[in-house]
Order: sequence, then C-alpha cells, then structure tokens
Amino acid sequence: MTIIVLYILLGIIAFIVILLHFSVRATIKASKQGVDIQVKWLFFTLYPRKPKKPKKPKKKKGEPETPPVQPDGQSDQPEQPDLSENALEEFIKEAEKVQEDTKVEEKTEQTDSGEVKQETVSTEAETVKTKKKKSKSKKGKPAQDTVTEEKTEKKGKIAQLKDKYKAIKPYIPTGWKYFKKLLKKIRFTNIEADVTVGKEDACEAAIWYGKVQGILFGFFGLLSCIFTVKLKKVDVHCKFNEKITDGEISLKVKVRPSTMIHIAFCLGFNMLRIWLRQRRERKRRIKAIRKKREQQLKNRKNNNNVNTQKG
Repeated sequence: MTIIVLYILLGIIAFIVILLHFSVRATIKASKQGVDIQVKWLFFTLYPRKPKKPKKPKKKKGEPETPPVQPDGQSDQPEQPDLSENALEEFIKEAEKVQEDTKVEEKTEQTDSGEVKQETVSTEAETVKTKKKKSKSKKGKPAQDTVTEEKTEKKGKIAQLKDKYKAIKPYIPTGWKYFKKLLKKIRFTNIEADVTVGKEDACEAAIWYGKVQGILFGFFGLLSCIFTVKLKKVDVHCKFNEKITDGEISLKVKVRPSTMIHIAFCLGFNMLRIWLRQRRERKRRIKAIRKKREQQLKNRKNNNNVNTQKG
C-alpha cells in the first residue's frame, strides 16, 4: 500500500515539473494607437482578464411584477400647504420660539468662549516661559560643545552605514551573479519592427533615416547583451518629400517558471552558505578574544605573585 502511495506522489511531482517547464508568454504590440499586452500560460490568459458579466437581480417568490399600489388612495404627487388663518398663526408662534432658543444658545456660547480664551492665554504664557528657560540653558553651553555633538552624530550615522555595508558586502557578488543569470533566461523572440521615416527635404530625410536606423539596431544590440534576443524582421523605410514618423513593433517575451524556481533555490542555498561562514568566523573571533583575555589575566596574576615574593 505504501509503495502505491509513493508512486502516486512521484507521478504528481513529475506532472507539476512538466507543467512548470512550459513558459509564460507575453505578446507585446506597440504602435501610435497604443500598447497591447497579452500574457498566457498554457491555455490560460493571465492578462487581460475577461470582464465579469453583471448578475441579474433575483426575484423572490411571491413578489409581484407590478409596483405596489399605495394604500388609502395616496398618490406620488406632493401635498399642497394649508394656507388657513389658524395654520399661519401656529407657524408664527413656532418661529418666535426658535428665535428665543437661538438667542439663549448664543449667550451660553459667548460665556464659554470667554473662559476658553482665558485658558488659552495662560497656556501660551506657560509655553513662552518654558521656551525662555530652554534658550537660557542653550546659551549657557559653549558653541564648541554643540559643534562636537553634531560631528559625533554625523560620525555615528556614517559608522552605522559602514557596518550595514560590511554586513551586506559578502552577499553582493552572489546576488549579482544569479541576477544576470535570471536576465539571460528571459527570452525576447519573434521581434518584428516596421518603421517608416520621412521629411520634406531629401538631405534631412536621409540623415534622419540613418539616425533612426542606428538607434533601433543599437537598442536591440544593447538588449541582446542583457537578455536572449532573437530578431525575426526589422525594417526601416524612408519617404522623401513627406514629413512622417510611424511604425509598429511586436515581440514575445518568454520565461520558464522552472528556471525561475531553480535560480531562486540556488541563490537561497548560496546565501545560507555565506551566512553560516560568517557565523563561524564570528565564533572564532570571540574565542580568540577570550583566550587573549585569559592569558592577560594569568600574566597579571603571575606578576603580582612575583612582586609579593620579592617584597
């Protein structure tokens, strides 16, 4: 039974490894209209995702399709105001009550604001006193002490940065090595470029044509130094007596997930080796320092014993 389970696990692992060997493909098309990017893995489109369809609201059971009728013959039209004499007198009385209430609230606010102002004045006076005390204490110190304190702070920051750089320094070469490997594993394939260039003057058009061609092929040359590049078709056309700059570029970018995982695993393993090596070196240094201290203490004791015997 255990052997069958092992075979099943091995089959699943092999299937996952085979799937990871299929590369992720990104097709990029650039023109004056814009940039179109599409990312696929196997038969799945990772980007752009299809927009989700809006869900229709579900109807509850027993709910009528027609809108409900308002009871007691009420309509949606607004009610007309009552303009009778009794209604106007009641409205005037309510307005007078509201005015009286607002006056009372204003008086209470004025009294509260006076108390708050007194409190703010007292707090401002206290802050002024504390500032004066601090200024007197600072004036008591000489200018040299302040300059030396600033210098020591700057030196402390520089020393901290140096310590951080020393801690990171052994990891930089391995990180750079595997970073270059990762960039080389990214492949730019099926590069197609069709560019048309032109100007009204024939001489200017020829010069511009040469510049564009140099820039384009120089860019692909620089790209091939960093990544793996395979050109399919690159054309630059020149038109005289017409001012135009137009073109289209399409390419595919491929990366295998298995290579990414392999590089990440190797990088982590080498970083762990460096960390263990540094840890051993620290332990050796600590042991050497302890031995030196013990020898110094023994020498002092021996010197003290010799001095006591002579005395």
